[in-house]
Amino acid sequence: MLFRGAVHGRFEDGAANNLLFSAIARYDVRQSSKRLFHARLAANVGRNLDIDSPIYLGGDNGLRGYPLRYQGGDKSVLITLEQRLFTDWYPFQLFRIGGAAFFDAGRTWGQSHSGGENLGWLRDVGLGLRIGNSRSSIGRILHIDLAYPLDGNGDISTVQLLIEAKRSF
Repeated sequence: MLFRGAVHGRFEDGAANNLLFSAIARYDVRQSSKRLFHARLAANVGRNLDIDSPIYLGGDNGLRGYPLRYQGGDKSVLITLEQRLFTDWYPFQLFRIGGAAFFDAGRTWGQSHSGGENLGWLRDVGLGLRIGNSRSSIGRILHIDLAYPLDGNGDISTVQLLIEAKRSF
């Protein structure tokens, strides 16, 4: 189990502005040499946030079944559950291949400068492919995820494809 917390912001004119409190709890259970269960709970609380730095949830920050910056506010909570699979597949001795099945649930609330509708809790499920380059000094893992939103309004696609490079599985 791993816990992490942070506070970011600035003081000006005797007041705290753009203040962000973040906390993350992470729990990993190795089920075998090829399987790992991963759970993560992340919470954010903002105070006097600048207009250009609200707290968003969407495809770029954990809620994979929804478009970028789909829901915003000054508070958020996000739960992620993932079953990870590691394989022995090592094509051309260049790439390590793995996969993940996941469930995300989260919401934002509070003041939002975007003026969007607060849709409450949003959930998604999906599958992901993980490709690690064993010959790179950067140590990035390519994440290719197909995510299906379970909530939200009808103006979004029924499938979201996300491709990004991350430092971890």
